[in-house]
Formats: sequence, C-alpha cells, structure tokens
Amino acid sequence: MKINRSLYSAILTLLSPVLLWKAKKESTELNHFSERLGYTPDLPDKPVIWLHAASVGEVIAAAPLIDRLLKEYEQHQLVVSTMTATGARQARKVLKGKGTQLMIPLDLPRFANRFLDNLKPDIAIIMETEIWPNLIQGCHIRSIPVVFANGRLSDKSLVSYRKFKATTQEILASVYAVAAKSDEDAKRFMELGVPIDKVSVTGSIKFDIAPDPELLEKGQTLKKRLFGERPVWVAGSTHAGEDERLLEAHQLLLKEHSDVVLILVPRHPQRFDSVADLIDSQGLSFKRRSADDSFTERDSVFLADTMGELMLMYAASDIAFVAGSLMPIGGHNLLEPASLGKPVLSGGHLFNFSDVAETFDQHGALTRCSDPMDIFTQLRPMIELPDLRRELGKKAFEVVESNRGALDKQFTIIQKAMTEDKSSR
Repeated sequence: MKINRSLYSAILTLLSPVLLWKAKKESTELNHFSERLGYTPDLPDKPVIWLHAASVGEVIAAAPLIDRLLKEYEQHQLVVSTMTATGARQARKVLKGKGTQLMIPLDLPRFANRFLDNLKPDIAIIMETEIWPNLIQGCHIRSIPVVFANGRLSDKSLVSYRKFKATTQEILASVYAVAAKSDEDAKRFMELGVPIDKVSVTGSIKFDIAPDPELLEKGQTLKKRLFGERPVWVAGSTHAGEDERLLEAHQLLLKEHSDVVLILVPRHPQRFDSVADLIDSQGLSFKRRSADDSFTERDSVFLADTMGELMLMYAASDIAFVAGSLMPIGGHNLLEPASLGKPVLSGGHLFNFSDVAETFDQHGALTRCSDPMDIFTQLRPMIELPDLRRELGKKAFEVVESNRGALDKQFTIIQKAMTEDKSSR
C-alpha cells in the first residue's frame, strides 16, 4: 500500500502517545521533553544553521563538517539536533560549547512547524538517511534549502522507505541537494524520488580526519622514552567486559614475547580505578599515565588514565586495536589509528562504523577478531614481523588518503545553498 503524507501523519499521530512516552522516559536536564514537541530554548540573536544527526554514528560522521561550519560561519548559531540521548551527548562533545544541541521534535505538522518557526534556519543539513516528511515539507514551504550530507541509503532502508514512496517522491523532489556517499547510495536516493540533477557523489566526510602533523613524532618520542624498542600494541576506548578479554590476549602474547607492551585506554574516566584493579588482580605489573612513573622492564601494561590522549597513545604504538567492538556497542573510530599509519584490529560489532569498516575490508586494511585467542593469533605475526606491520599500516593509511576530499565537496554544496537567493529556489 502506498502511503501519502496525510496518511503518514495520521499513523504517526496514532503512535505518538507511545513515542512521546518513550521520549519522556529518556528526558534529562540536558534533553528536555519539550523539545520533542517543537519547543526550543532562547538562542543568541544570530542566523541559524540547523544540522540533524540522528544518533552517535551520524554525529561522529558529522564531526568534520561541524568543525568546518563553526569555523567558516562564526556569525551563525549552529544547532545540532539528535534523535537519541547518546547522540545528544556525542553532539555536545563535538560542539565543545560553541553551538546548541537539541532533540528533534516528533515529525507531526504542529511540532515540525513550531520547531522551524522558532529556529528560522537559513539551511537544514540532514546527515545520511533521516527522511522526515513534515519537517522537510515545512522547510520547503519556508524556502529553507535542505541538503542531505554524507547521503547514505542501505538496501534495507530503501525497502522501508518504499512503503512510503508516494510521500518520499513528493518530499524529496523539493530538496536542494543530496551529497551521496557512493554511486549505490546516489541510485537509491534517485529511486526514492530525488531528481537526478540534485544528486552528486562526493564520498564520505568521515575520511576527512586530520591529525596534528606533529602528533606522530610526539607519539614516537613518548614510545622511546617509556618503552624503548619494545613492541607496543594499544587497545583504545575500551568498555566494561572488553578489558578482561584484551588482558587475556596480552597474557597469551607475553608467554611468547615477554617484552610486549599493552597500552590500555578506557573509554570513560570513571572506570580508570576499576581497570587498574583488574590489571592488578591478573598479576600484571603496570604503570598509570597519571602517576608519571618510569616504565620498567618488569612492567607490561600502561594504563592511559588521562583524558584527551587517545590519539597520542595510538601514535605511541605499533599496532592499534579499536575497542567498543568486542561487545555490541558499535565500535569506535577506526580512522583515527589508520590516519597515523597503524595496523588496525577490532572486534566484530562495528555498526556505528559499518560503512568505514566495509571500505577497510575491501582493501584488506582491517583485521577483525572475535575472542582473546583470536586477538592473540592475529597480533602474534604483527609483533614478530615488522615488515607485516608496516604493510598493514600502509594499507590502512592509504584507505584514508584515497577517500579524502568529501568534506570540501559537500561544504561547497552547502555554501552554494546558503548564498543563492531564496527566490531562485
């Protein structure tokens, strides 16, 4: 059955009590329930740029674009809306106090209209896939250009949206542009109703990661000072339940290579002490980064219990394991160690970075592991063979380098949308 926008709104109205009840349960002092109804707090007296990134994965993808918007449009107020509370927390981290994070309203006409009338944005930038008919229609009525950035549409999403094809064709015909991640994504957006002349393939801005040029040198200096010539692997952004598995893999490595060092970087600072206790309980000698003690030959684990030094720890290592992936958390940023030319390993739960992981897989630049024995088995040849480490690190770095440039292309589209006269839209 084809569902038009009126029927879509009617169905959403019927579901709204449940949806709003769930939103109420998720509300905090930072995520106000009133925002789900389209109300917004008082904002600075500036023109507004509105960017929507549904959840953690989309916010991570949007980070380079958010940084660019904050830099290039200082006279504007950047408002980032999210669907989930975890996405909201991530958005506030990325904004660093320089913009406003809001929860997106339920996509009913009265809430969408209230939201848009309060914000009066100069542009609406939607990350990846989120198609909200009433919000997009509201933008069209108000001559607010809508740009899909990093446009991504999976086969599964396409099947779901086809149920609303009458609605999507009507709505998507009015968007200003879709900056698609790939040829396949572009075709799917066109199949849903975006005119061909409004779709361009730009690649993914996730790859436009730019580490400090001096970071690698700083990391290698730290590595030499602390560990000398010992082989070093790092487990970055670990969560509860992962440290045990990683330490077990490290114990297996130590049986064959007694000089190997593990840098353990917990994701959350409240876990620093408990992870220290865990390392100690396993009989491993370790030092804490915060203590600034000298690392001795007897030590085999370095606990990075400081904030903001994950990239430095990647730079100080020979091999990088990106955590948040041994448990169904979704994984963390594979591109960070890859941009430094490090061999990249992870667990199997990578749904926050599935598109990046797929690209890495296509080029043999990602090693996936399932359990401590598997981690050990994959790490051992990398520890033993420096040439293998260099080859895998080079592959990872080349994947990042060959996919750069999407940010400039997408930012050009956004600039054009914001500078054209509204009368021409």
